[in-house]
Amino acid sequence: MARFLLVHGAWQGAWCWREVVERLTALGHEVVAVDLPGHGDDPAEPGGVYMEDYIRGTVDALERGGGDTILVGHSMGGVVSQAGEAAPELIRALVYVAALVPADGGTMMDFVAGFDPEYLAEFQWADDGLSAGISAAGVRRFLYSNCPADVIEAALPRFRYEGAMPFRTPLRLTGERYGRLRRFYIECLRDRVTPIALQRSMQHIWPFAGVYSIDTDHAPFLSAPAELTAILDTISKEI
Repeated sequence: MARFLLVHGAWQGAWCWREVVERLTALGHEVVAVDLPGHGDDPAEPGGVYMEDYIRGTVDALERGGGDTILVGHSMGGVVSQAGEAAPELIRALVYVAALVPADGGTMMDFVAGFDPEYLAEFQWADDGLSAGISAAGVRRFLYSNCPADVIEAALPRFRYEGAMPFRTPLRLTGERYGRLRRFYIECLRDRVTPIALQRSMQHIWPFAGVYSIDTDHAPFLSAPAELTAILDTISKEI
């Protein structure tokens, strides 16, 4: 059995992985979902969080787990790329779930041009411009468009503002460290946040050992948890 560390995307926290954690654990895997700084139950203010905080939090969680971990990142959680550069010796494989995969020297902001302008219009910026939330309508229409209504309503109160600075920070990725890791991509075919064309364009930035598809929205951990779990279990048997 494998060890998994699950990293959430923007606005969310470890809570969004609950269904997948339960299913993977029932299969005998060791699973931890982490709150990045400024997310979930973490007390940090989102506007004061930087990329190095995200990476340090992820690497700390890898170290607590003892290494040999399958590191899974969703959406903005594609910053696990930088954790792969920082601590490749702790990682068995990287798995991206509809996630942003920057090139060396690139930032997450580089992908904004590929987002739907109507999705971007649902952002709710703080007065200082250092963080942004997303409207409930934006969650329903874009992030969780295939999720059951009761699941969406239960999740909405847990959303927090997202810090802007990590999106502006260039990632440094080398072939010697990040490049030596096995990488897998799980694409979401009905994604209205990271459109499938954008997901597939990112799959050409770095080589992937395998690509899997789920016919669902941007949040398969809530809209298709059984299918997502099955793919993660399959990946664990391939590496």
